[in-house]
Amino acid sequence: MDVLTGVFQILAMVIAVGGVAKVVAPTAFAATLRSLGLPGGTLVARVSGLVEVAIGIGAVLVGGRVAALIVAGAYAVFAVVVLAARRAGAESCGCFGAASAPPSPVHVTVNAVSAAAALLAAVAGPASLADVLAGQPLAGVPYLITLATGVWLTVVLDTTGAQLLDEMAAVRRLAPTFRDNARGATVPARTVARPARSRTGQD
Repeated sequence: MDVLTGVFQILAMVIAVGGVAKVVAPTAFAATLRSLGLPGGTLVARVSGLVEVAIGIGAVLVGGRVAALIVAGAYAVFAVVVLAARRAGAESCGCFGAASAPPSPVHVTVNAVSAAAALLAAVAGPASLADVLAGQPLAGVPYLITLATGVWLTVVLDTTGAQLLDEMAAVRRLAPTFRDNARGATVPARTVARPARSRTGQD
């Protein structure tokens, strides 16, 4: 198994996880669609989630260049949607249901890089999951654990990581204001009582 196939399967399963999240908790993605002026009912969000589940699982099970191109196209669409949602001021990207973070440059970057990686995998033609497991030791259990770990880390980056980085960026933007306020603050002068001079011998 080549590395690109492993990366491709992780990316495909992330799509499936996002789809499941939209089916279970469609409210956030529905709100994102409405912010873009698109039909944003929970039914539309759930249908979109089901499509993502089909794309992700189907790509892993079948493999091949066509599946890789579909995954690349899905991530390209995700990048455009997140970028548009950020410009529209959406509160959440809705990518992973209730666990989604506000749309941020992290989402756009991750989706763009994922699309490029899927395109690279399409050049070689990623193997199916069955073919990969056939060449793995211990019935492929270590590989499946690695695959699940990669999916989990990617989801964390897209949710908790994206929110954390967005909050850090907000703090950096406010830092000059804090400094200016600190410089402009005035401290009342303290009156120091001076000891009275001794008048001994002056009367």
